[in-house]
Amino acid sequence: MWKMALLLWLAADGSQAEQLHEAVKAGDFASVKALLEAGADVNARDRLGGTPLHAAAWGGQLAILNLLLQRGADVNARHNEGGSTPLDYAVITNQIEVARALLAHGADVRARQHGGATALHLAAGRGYREIAELLLASGARLEEVDETGATPLEHAALKGHADMVRWLIKRGADFRRKQPETGATLLHVVAAKGHLAVVEALLEAGADPAAKDNFGATPLDEALRYRHAAVVELLLKRGAKVEGASAISRRLQEAVLRGQADLLRILLDAGADPAMATPQGSTLLHDAALKGFREVVELLLDRGAPVNLTNAAGATPLHDAALGGHTAVMELLIARGADVNAADRQTGATPLHLAASWGRREAVALLLAKGAEPNKPNHKGVTPLGAALESGQEEVAALLRAKGAR
Repeated sequence: MWKMALLLWLAADGSQAEQLHEAVKAGDFASVKALLEAGADVNARDRLGGTPLHAAAWGGQLAILNLLLQRGADVNARHNEGGSTPLDYAVITNQIEVARALLAHGADVRARQHGGATALHLAAGRGYREIAELLLASGARLEEVDETGATPLEHAALKGHADMVRWLIKRGADFRRKQPETGATLLHVVAAKGHLAVVEALLEAGADPAAKDNFGATPLDEALRYRHAAVVELLLKRGAKVEGASAISRRLQEAVLRGQADLLRILLDAGADPAMATPQGSTLLHDAALKGFREVVELLLDRGAPVNLTNAAGATPLHDAALGGHTAVMELLIARGADVNAADRQTGATPLHLAASWGRREAVALLLAKGAEPNKPNHKGVTPLGAALESGQEEVAALLRAKGAR
């Protein structure tokens, strides 16, 4: 009796809305029933703008949800913050029996949140197949788009739910649809995201790996741009091509400059030239040596790049490795036959000149140990010691003098 009296007092006090919401969240069926009988508003909003039915749906409180519906709860009430319905909450929390009850009481399966997403978008984006099947059976449409123009299939694909993608396609979802503004297909988008399993699912369904968007880019271009090596490999295996010498050059150089040996290996396997010159007058091997990417240097050498390959200035990769002070790369190049005394055509500088001028002490020591001539002059008659002194590299100069440099 005292509890009922308290509830009646709360109802009269005007705090019944808060009490009703708390009782629903706690799963307290008896208190919910008592509050409703005491006159609590079944559609009262909490401070965030949700109704008791939202709370019941979110918490999976099926018995309370049915009670609220029997007492006239608005099955399609929109949450003040995001515009979600109780059905949306049931979908988000994957409460299929709750969703079934709401639909049986007239929930609008095509209602939209503030961003335009329907319940099917929410289910697809979370990979909830069983509840998605219920929604489709209740009238949800595969072709509905949200405010960004995305369909439920696209929500599933962008979240990486490959099984959901396959299922939606089997149900008739359009995977060949192009984005109106860019002309990109779904395969373009997921290739850029790096969702390998989804890319595979789309290819299995018949997506075109050679499709071009409004800018002429293919899904392979997108995978290369965002450095998704596994996706690149899959697309190449399925017949995708890197079109045009300039495109190949650009992608190869990007892989080298970023130290992406895995992506470079895939492109080389596809027939790219390991000795390719770059538009800047360098070569892939020079770029990798200058960056200090030992794994990339080794891969290029293994695939046939000449160790003493020269760039536009006549410098070798060892020049660039010495310039950067990358001793691990230098040791690899020398072990593969790099000429430690090679002089570039432009200035006559040797790797030792460059290492000395830039104060690369360990590189200088390595070159001297491997037979570099300490007194070989460049075209202006400057020796490595002179280059060190001109640059104020006193420590390197002392090392050179100790080895007989003049």
